[in-house]
Amino acid sequence: MLSSFLARGQAGFQQPVAVAPLNLDVSSVKIIQRIGNQVPAEAQFKDQGGSTVTIGKLLHGKPALMLAIFYRCTGVCGVELANLVGTLEKMTAKKVGRDFDVIVVGIDPVETPDLALAKLKQTIATSDSLKDTEAGWHFLTGSIDQIRLVTNKIGFYYTWDASKDIINHPAGLMFLTPTGIVSSYILGAQYTPEKIEGNLEIAAKGQLGLKSADIFFGCIHVDPLTGKRSIVIQNVVSVAAAVTVIALLISVLTLSGRAKWKRKEPKTVDEWGDPID
Repeated sequence: MLSSFLARGQAGFQQPVAVAPLNLDVSSVKIIQRIGNQVPAEAQFKDQGGSTVTIGKLLHGKPALMLAIFYRCTGVCGVELANLVGTLEKMTAKKVGRDFDVIVVGIDPVETPDLALAKLKQTIATSDSLKDTEAGWHFLTGSIDQIRLVTNKIGFYYTWDASKDIINHPAGLMFLTPTGIVSSYILGAQYTPEKIEGNLEIAAKGQLGLKSADIFFGCIHVDPLTGKRSIVIQNVVSVAAAVTVIALLISVLTLSGRAKWKRKEPKTVDEWGDPID
């Protein structure tokens, strides 16, 4: 029940998921905020149309919002995209393609431009207000060395097991200046128009923002039998666990109070629990 509650708490995501244990080792699955790092302009990918592009050529003299996901993901990637689209719809000061671009780095090296194109069309189709912004979206695929070239620079660390086709990854947005310098982050998958516009404004000026509060939210493989991936929200789980304990204590105290209210005076009972007058 806890896992379903947490899943429903994310806008646009209704699929029940499992919650990974709090002692899960995520040392190799994390985001380290590398503000000030230069993203390699020469990093080479295929865009959703199959054309060869470099990160440098995608910036177009504008800031960029960067997202690292994989296109077959049925977990947190969908949450990120759905929440991002929902937030971009509400933004009035800045528009995709006009004021900034969205660069989606596909982190699965076996995925193809066809998958990227399908994900792009699926993403834009969910919003009437974004249907004319396709030119500002770049859904990329590439080789593992080119992917790592970018993800290591932006501090996005994930694991890929080619033999089992398993990817474990964190979640978050990265903001780049017009020259490709990492300006700031929003960690997790919850965004607001104010936060995104504020970070884009800082990036547009070529400035560096402040670090985002550290949290962990991501897609983690936890079931070796079924191969299902799960959402991990460690901080939220901790809070939810505390709330559960408090709720149980309140229930116990309430029931105890009712029992005392109903009992007029202590009575002696026999071995079957019946009162002895």
